[in-house]
Amino acid sequence: MTGKEKILVTGSGGFIGGWIVEMLHLDHSTDVRAGIRSWSSAARLARFPIEIVLCDVMDKDSINRSMTGVTCVIHCAIGSRDVIVQGTENMLKSALAAHVRRFVHLSTCEVYGQVIGQIDEATPYQYTGSPYGDAKIDAENLCWQYGDKGLPVTVLRPPIVYGPFSTDWTLKLARKLQSGNWGTFNEYGDGICNLIYINDLVAGVLLAARNERAIGEAFNLNGPEVITWNQYFTKFNDALGLPGLREIEPQSVKLRTTIMEPMRSAAKFVLAHMRSPLRGISQRFRQARLAMKGAEQSLTTSPRSTDLSLFSRKAEYLTSKAQTVLGYKPGFTIDSGLKLSTLWLDHLGLLS
Repeated sequence: MTGKEKILVTGSGGFIGGWIVEMLHLDHSTDVRAGIRSWSSAARLARFPIEIVLCDVMDKDSINRSMTGVTCVIHCAIGSRDVIVQGTENMLKSALAAHVRRFVHLSTCEVYGQVIGQIDEATPYQYTGSPYGDAKIDAENLCWQYGDKGLPVTVLRPPIVYGPFSTDWTLKLARKLQSGNWGTFNEYGDGICNLIYINDLVAGVLLAARNERAIGEAFNLNGPEVITWNQYFTKFNDALGLPGLREIEPQSVKLRTTIMEPMRSAAKFVLAHMRSPLRGISQRFRQARLAMKGAEQSLTTSPRSTDLSLFSRKAEYLTSKAQTVLGYKPGFTIDSGLKLSTLWLDHLGLLS
């Protein structure tokens, strides 16, 4: 890309999209337009004088209005299967009609499925029945179809993304570690934890958007270190200054997840229907609701069966292609990324 670009970022109210918008704004080399689904998700971006527009990827009129004058699209919007698949096609169709010079699609390493070993971009897709992973495969296929129609498309496949504003792998994990219900999981936690700090991901996204050699290509993006999930839990726990993690035996983990799975659904149902009346609430009812909230806390801070599948997977996603073609070079180690993440949690008062 050359000259002053107008870049539309979808999903700007989210973790990754928000970071991309902010870094583009601070870079001053482009004009950035932040596309959000609803105004309620604009709070974070309102810290900066950024152009914010409504861009619901399921609303074609909204997309077309947002696409006016745009030279590049970075597509980060996420949600249900319809949002991932149909929403991506809506964006691709509008971008093709608008003759944008680049469409960068944020996918995921989950498109490779339950693979093991060293995984590069030549590894074929694998449908696994995962709603998220399977939908991302279908969205990628749409990208290649529109690439054949003349749209300059690039697909990026990050693994686990962590850092400030990350809900799943920073905030929620910190709460799990604080709860006392978490630990290291012996053989279930010995899989490879492919981690990329958010700044490294954004750097890779911008390199791909600005490199003509990236057109028509897919790239894995990953962090600079290979560690296990158990090592990640231990490092994060240490960064939080918590007592050492206990080791949870495989049999105990499997039994607990088997028992917990049906309880999660039951707890959600009960809490959803325990509506407190405005007046005359009984002490017994209050105690019951508090007990249910305590049970829910235990459930949400305990491992799921899907967690154990991820934590035991021994796949390493290689970034040789991104390094060679894009000049990608991740700069944040696990320790430095966790230090910054912990400072963010502490600054916002999110640490108990």
